[in-house]
Amino acid sequence: MVEPIHGERTILMIPGPTELHPAVRDVLSKPIVAHYGPEWKIQYEETVRLSAEIFRTKGEVFIMPTPGTVALETGITSLLEPGDDAVVIDNGFFGGRLAEIAENCGVTVKRLTSELGSLVPPEKLRGVMDNGKVKAVIAVQNETSTGVFNPIPAYARIAKEYGALMIVDAISSYGGAEMDFDGWRLDFCVGYANKCLGSIPGAVPVAISSEAWDVFRRRKTKPRSYFTNLAVWRYYMDEWKDIGHPYPTTVNPYAVLGLKAAAQAAIDEGLEKRYRRHLLLAAAFRKAIRAMGLETLPPEEIASPLVTAISLPNQLWKDAGRINKIMVEKYGIMIGGGIASLRGKIIRVGHMCITASSRYILPTLAALEGTFRELGLDISDGKEVFLKELSRVEGKG
Repeated sequence: MVEPIHGERTILMIPGPTELHPAVRDVLSKPIVAHYGPEWKIQYEETVRLSAEIFRTKGEVFIMPTPGTVALETGITSLLEPGDDAVVIDNGFFGGRLAEIAENCGVTVKRLTSELGSLVPPEKLRGVMDNGKVKAVIAVQNETSTGVFNPIPAYARIAKEYGALMIVDAISSYGGAEMDFDGWRLDFCVGYANKCLGSIPGAVPVAISSEAWDVFRRRKTKPRSYFTNLAVWRYYMDEWKDIGHPYPTTVNPYAVLGLKAAAQAAIDEGLEKRYRRHLLLAAAFRKAIRAMGLETLPPEEIASPLVTAISLPNQLWKDAGRINKIMVEKYGIMIGGGIASLRGKIIRVGHMCITASSRYILPTLAALEGTFRELGLDISDGKEVFLKELSRVEGKG
């Protein structure tokens, strides 16, 4: 039996939330502070600056005290009007959610779909872009439901060729994979604090382009909402910024300061170095999984550096729930299951922030081996393969 790596506490090897970064744990031990005032203004503005650095933008960034989905709905509700045309890259559960949000706002949505575990080819997007008619292209960067990493730069180039906005869900990739808001010419992008950054929920960084603001100001109708209306946010960002309250509601100071600490830690590590760490660990982990005799869902060239989807042999579909149960109860490690049409057919392992390290991945591999053997599957040892592959790629510098 593999002993739990942190005693009795369950370790989160899921696609989010993730294990807290030590810098965030330190923030949570401090006394609470007010979410406005001169001192807070300094802290908030520094959080925005650090968030912008991760987005790689010199444009406007603000922080919403919401779930990520609400931030995405803010962009879609505010930038698109009923009757507008939008194209949504729908190759997984979270892409499908974006389409549903847009449809609920009265937008005419063209869903571009693919087999689960595969990409929507950029040329397929080009094929549905009527010049000037499609107002926005909407996509998820890291589709955690399938383990696919979507080619946002390619989609964005095509969107811009046809004069469309580019709206991106980077909730599960922000701070863990390459992002270049300005260079890719994105218009509205939602990051997150408690996935790749290892903080707590409640502070959602959002980047918005000047072009998106121009589109919003040219709306013919007013958004039929308050909190998800960019005009409301614009008012408070302009009118209340001097008192350190550039938002229309109370915010959780711990969430903002946790985001600040986590963002600073990511930048201190070096963003390119951090992205490479996630890539190398993910590739070595998947190679180990295949060496065990299992299959990973997406082809390696489109696989996420942040979450691995492992296909279950048919004989284990009926026991899929037992896999997660054994992992938690016997080994103290929580992994994710499949969702929607992949429920019972895959398991998902997150490797983000501090869990993208041998210290967490090796016990996870050992626990997976023990779990599958307990369920009657003939499994090989993947730990040595993981270490050998990691040593090989790290040796290349």
